[in-house]
Parts: sequence; C-alpha cells; structure tokens
Amino acid sequence: MVKASPIVILLSLILLGTGVGVFVSQKSPTPTKKEAIEEPEDFQAQLKLMEGQVEYLQGQVGALQEENAQLLQKLGTLGMKGIPKMEPAVANEDEDMTPDYVGMGLDMMKFRQIQALPIPTVGATQAEVEKAILTWMRQQQPNDEAPRFALALTALGWIDKPVDPLPLRAALWARQIGGWYDQESRTLLVTDAEPIPGKPAPDRPLAIAVGQLLREFGSTLFPEERTRSLSTDERLAREALLAGDAGLTRFLFSLQNPAAAPTSDLPAEDPDHPLNEVPLPVFLRELAMFPFRPGFEFAQTLHSAGGFAQLNAAYSRPPLDCTEIIETERYLDNQALPATHLEFPSITVHGDEPYWDDSLGRFVIFTALRTYNSDEDAGQGARGWQSDRLLAYAAPDHPRDHVAWQTQWLTPENADAFFKAMRNWLLQRYDVKATVDSAEEFSLQDQGRHIQLLHNRGRQGVLLLDAATAEFGMALRSTLNTVSKDAP
Repeated sequence: MVKASPIVILLSLILLGTGVGVFVSQKSPTPTKKEAIEEPEDFQAQLKLMEGQVEYLQGQVGALQEENAQLLQKLGTLGMKGIPKMEPAVANEDEDMTPDYVGMGLDMMKFRQIQALPIPTVGATQAEVEKAILTWMRQQQPNDEAPRFALALTALGWIDKPVDPLPLRAALWARQIGGWYDQESRTLLVTDAEPIPGKPAPDRPLAIAVGQLLREFGSTLFPEERTRSLSTDERLAREALLAGDAGLTRFLFSLQNPAAAPTSDLPAEDPDHPLNEVPLPVFLRELAMFPFRPGFEFAQTLHSAGGFAQLNAAYSRPPLDCTEIIETERYLDNQALPATHLEFPSITVHGDEPYWDDSLGRFVIFTALRTYNSDEDAGQGARGWQSDRLLAYAAPDHPRDHVAWQTQWLTPENADAFFKAMRNWLLQRYDVKATVDSAEEFSLQDQGRHIQLLHNRGRQGVLLLDAATAEFGMALRSTLNTVSKDAP
C-alpha cells in the first residue's frame, strides 16, 4: 500500500466532512413526482461514494499506525549505545506484534501525569546497572564520605567492622529496582540477563517509574551544587520521596495493567530472594530499604490528599527528615517546627576535630534500638525525637574509634524512654555489669570501651559517649556536656 502524506489524509477528511455536512444539513424543496422517483438512486450513489471514501481512509489510518509505531521505536532507540540511530527494528515473524522499544514507558508517563518524551531504554547486565547506581551514589556522597560513615557506625557498635557501604547498597538497589537512569547518556538501563543490541529491553515498571522521576525531579532533590552535604536523615527522607513515588506509581498502574505487577512471589525473608544475595550488614540493609517501605506509605498519603499534583508539589519542598516520612501529617502541617541543629561551644577534643559530623534521625534510632529491644520499646524510645548529632574521632592503634552522640527530645518523658531503651541496648550488647547505674547516668567498661550514657539539657537531652580510652572519654564529656548559649 502506498502511504499518503498526513496533508493528503487531512484533505480527505475535510472533503469527507464537507460531503457529509452537505448531505445531512442541506434541505431540498419539496420534490416533484419525478424527483421523488429519482431520489433513491441519488441516495445509493452518494452512499456508495461515502463507502469508498471510508475504505480509503481506513487504509490510510492503518498506514499511519504502522508509521507511528516505527517512529516510537526509533524514538525509543535514539541515543542508545551500540544501536544505530533511527534504525528500524526487524519484526519478529513468530510474533503477532512488532517489538516495542518504548514498552510501557509512554503509558506510565501519561498515568503519572508527566509530560515529557520517553526515555531511551536499553537492556543492560546487572553489573552495568549496579555500576550506574554506584556512580550516582558516589556523586551524592563523594570522596570517602560513605566509608567514614561506616567507621562511625562501627565505633558505636552498630556494625561489626568498617565497610564501604555504597557498592553493596548499589547491588541491593539494582535487584530491588531492576534498572537505573544513567544521567550521562540520558538512557534508562534495564536489567536483562543477556542484553542484545537492537533487541527490546524487558519491561520493568519500577525501573521505568524511578527513571522517569529521577530524570524529572533528580536535580531538585539532589542538586549537584550545594553549600553543604545532606545528613543521613535528610538523604534517607529524599530517597523515600523518590522511591515511594515510583513504588506507588507502579502499584496503581498495575491495577489497570496486570503486566506491570511484580512477577516474583518470594518474600524478602526467603533465603533465595535476590536481595539476600548481597552481603550487606543488617543495620545498613534496613537503611537501604527504608526509601521503598515507609516511602511508599508517605507517597500514598500525599496521593490520597491531592493526587499526583500533590506528589509533584512535594519535590519543591522535599521532606526534611525521616520523621516527616513516618508521620506524613507532620510534613503537611504548616505549623510544625523543623528539626533543630544541635550546637556545642566546641567540638574540638584534645586538639582533634571529628572526621564525621551527622544527624541520624528517628528511623535510624529506631533501627538501632530494635536490635536489643522489642519493636514496641524501640518505637517508644524513638518517639518524640527532635534532633541529634553524631561526632566521630579517630582513635589510632585501636580497633574502634571514639564517638559521641547527642540526642534532643520534645519532652523529658521522651528522653526517659530513649534513655531506658539505650541502656537496655548497652547491657545486652556488652553483657557486663554497669559501673554506674541511676536514672540520670549509666556507664560500663568492656572490650576496651569506656561508655557513658547521661541525661543533660534540662532532661530533654541524652548524651552517649563511647571512647577507646578513659582519658578521651572524659575529655569528650567535659567538652560536649556543656550547652551552648545558642542551643535549644
């Protein structure tokens, strides 16, 4: 069939519309007897003419549909590495439909109400997807920022030994998401067991949703140029908005499109689940998965309040901390007070500056406490969090560094609940008798560690000191257990 240009088709439609309009709307005078006899013949002639026009237009519609499919395919492959630009795909003779490189991306963008061109998509090995995610994570935490964070967690005793968490975290996300948006090539890499250039990438709806949102809002959530690094608490909250939005989009879309539903029935606790292939410490695994679990509930609440428009608005004012993710009503409350930054008169101890200065937030506190507490006690211990500050100092020639962790709570009762849960954590972790144990202070010594837990800041603060030497521990207490004039 010879294809007509869109202009020819448009003219045909105009002609057809004009003919129909004349036929329907024109009124003739009262026919004579002779005209009445000839009218059926005229009607049949006009009807035959219209049938011919309709048949012609149907052929043109088919031609346009074929051309449109090829254009979508070309658009989807545009810019892919290893695939010639504007190269039409070869139809599979064993299938009824021509492979579609765009997949469900267009439908998901329309469903999510994002007006943008589809992302060029290409199949990639799992290792390539992990590399792309790791590159993005290194941009968020450059240099040795992530390993220093692990050193601080080791000093606290929350993980057994220092580790660079980002490669393991990237491996976990690659299995969870199934792809990643590569900002350099502006291409969506989708995990494919055996990717073949020119072959359509598999449809992975969560990867598509994450890629679209990362391309649309990534520069707002994680700007390349910023005056300071995001704290652990802030980073987890922003990742939760992104991952929660993507998870909700995939979920709602799958209700209308069963092909977008998850294909694996294995629970995450199953040893054969792909996520369990990654040897990430349990504590760090919980942090890595936070964006997908509470993040989904956060996005669901915002969507219930105002649809996708409400979610879009959230990117212009990202959540400040994980408390706003866990308690969405706090995020939506324009009178809620933001978390404060804890100040000290000085953080220099024996002439040393901390190599790690961070805010962990409510979820991290809950995750740490539940290691040696029930979920209920851990939840009570993390409730009422207002702010916290973690400082870590190098301890040469010692297995673990020095660390100080100041927390601030809304009420003395909240501080008491945290003190009780943290005290229980320390007793179970070290399994030794305390040298000091009262309602105001707790301390013990074990495995070369000198640990102190004490109330301060008008009983709304709790300070944890965990030092490699008694001397540095006392210096930490003397320096940090003094409230600055500007402190809350």
